[in-house]
Amino acid sequence: MAFRRTVGMALAATLFAGAAVAQEQRIIMSDSSGKQVPDEYLVEQGDTLWDICEEFFEEPWSWPTVWALNPHVTNPHWIYPGDVLRLKLPSGPQQALPGMPLPAVSYTVGTTEASHVSMNEGFIAEKDMERSGTIRWSRVSRKYVAQGDDVYLDLKHHDKARIGDQFSIYKVLNDIVHPETGDVLGRKIQMLGIVEVKRVDEHVATANIVRSFSEIERGARVTPLMNHYHVVSPRQNLIDLTGSVVDSFRELRELGQFHLLFVDKGAKDGVQVGNRFFVMRRGDGFLELEEERTEKLPWEQIGEVLVVETQDRNSTAIITRSTEEIHVGDRVEMQRHY
Repeated sequence: MAFRRTVGMALAATLFAGAAVAQEQRIIMSDSSGKQVPDEYLVEQGDTLWDICEEFFEEPWSWPTVWALNPHVTNPHWIYPGDVLRLKLPSGPQQALPGMPLPAVSYTVGTTEASHVSMNEGFIAEKDMERSGTIRWSRVSRKYVAQGDDVYLDLKHHDKARIGDQFSIYKVLNDIVHPETGDVLGRKIQMLGIVEVKRVDEHVATANIVRSFSEIERGARVTPLMNHYHVVSPRQNLIDLTGSVVDSFRELRELGQFHLLFVDKGAKDGVQVGNRFFVMRRGDGFLELEEERTEKLPWEQIGEVLVVETQDRNSTAIITRSTEEIHVGDRVEMQRHY
């Protein structure tokens, strides 16, 4: 990793965000890290904000902080070799008020060699998940357990448990029904965190929650450790394919940039991680037309999604851009050679 002007400061921030756009930010500097953090960093091939934050701040989850310091990065999941990223506030006051202007830095335009990083929040499981056990009890005196808490695991193969074993924590939300055909496509799975075994006794394994992505209750299930974040680069589409948006991870009627959604085409349909679908819609933006009249109007492109994970017959994708709100039931098209 290449960088300019080295300074010994670490960066921390608190962001108050809406669905995808930071509404207010308050950035505070501290020197709690012994690492040398540069004023600016020159992006290299394969870099992501996640990796850069892990390298300099030892905390990849702080990537929104760096994004907030770089207003020229309109999409935090697309950074390119040659981009210059600011990693700290300009010299002067160590605190910036919301809306404080920052000097411009250079950047490139294009998608070549771009990488996208997103957390694995969940997916549609077409088969039953491999269940290794359950979080049964905890000594904490509250309903939810969180990162840093110890819990007791009731494992199916307790005799094979070893200190240091890690499991992904998850819960099953609901069946996913195709909005047009009515077919059940699978069950929506939400990833909750990661737990690590620290002691194995005769009847239970004591474990520590090392990562918490959402609320975790007693009774949550565990499965062998999964990949909890995706780093994806765009891949050229090899086929033409048409499908539909069948659901979204969040229970929202209107979806926008950076939301996760699910489409009804997967690996067995020819979809690969990195493929991109256009989101299409036709009709009148205000009037509710009869189906016969709607069918006479052309399909118009209203957004684009990037596939970050595939199952056999469905895919998880993130909205990388949209000109209108995207809805469950919208048409998606994968165009060959795009």
